[in-house]
Amino acid sequence: MPDLVQPLRRQLLRLAGALLCSPMLARAADGGLPRAVRQRILATLDAPLPKVLNVHHLALIRRFNIGWSPVESGAPMLNPEHPLGNGDTLQLAMQAIAGKDAALAAQRLTEASLLLPHFVQMADLKPGGYANAKTPFTLTARHLTLLRQQAWMPLEMLGMAAEDYLAEGYWPTPSVDGKRPYGNFTNYPVEMAQALDLPVRRQANGSLAVTPALEAKLQALHEQTMAALQVFVRQAGLRRNTV
Repeated sequence: MPDLVQPLRRQLLRLAGALLCSPMLARAADGGLPRAVRQRILATLDAPLPKVLNVHHLALIRRFNIGWSPVESGAPMLNPEHPLGNGDTLQLAMQAIAGKDAALAAQRLTEASLLLPHFVQMADLKPGGYANAKTPFTLTARHLTLLRQQAWMPLEMLGMAAEDYLAEGYWPTPSVDGKRPYGNFTNYPVEMAQALDLPVRRQANGSLAVTPALEAKLQALHEQTMAALQVFVRQAGLRRNTV
């Protein structure tokens, strides 16, 4: 099975890159990261998660470029090709932390990536109208509930080792589980309805379901979580800075 999973994951990463980035921007120069930077990234992934979200982490999170994973039903992810937006990721990371130490910038970016699922629980944002790039977006209480309900996958569950990510020209970044985005069910609208206190009915075979009309609305709401997360990382204020 591992022999099948890794090629599939590579295909999904390439598909994610194609969906998230224009052809002219595809495959950043990050595949040529200096050896010391690569070693620092790998060492950071092997180290315990930082218990404190510091100013460097927050500065990087504010610049996170949220994408959409093409796996299964789809889900928000930190763009693995351009986690800080278009341009050289390492240079953008150094700019974000206002430093010239490339290895430290890579370490802080890796830490901030790992802290992203925790940031969603540690920060808060009032519902209202926000700008998502140049597109207006209305963030609702439902969006916030769903963001905090989403199930993030640890990197070891994504099917490739960190060395393979870097060799493919990608940064090892987290993703919400596209198969079970809210934790338990592949029929994710049911879990969304439960989280939002909306009607769920039990069918004759014992399984749970929602009406087709509600299912369509919940699927549309699920697709909006990408924009909701993008607004959240840019605007949310920390309630605490400890994991």
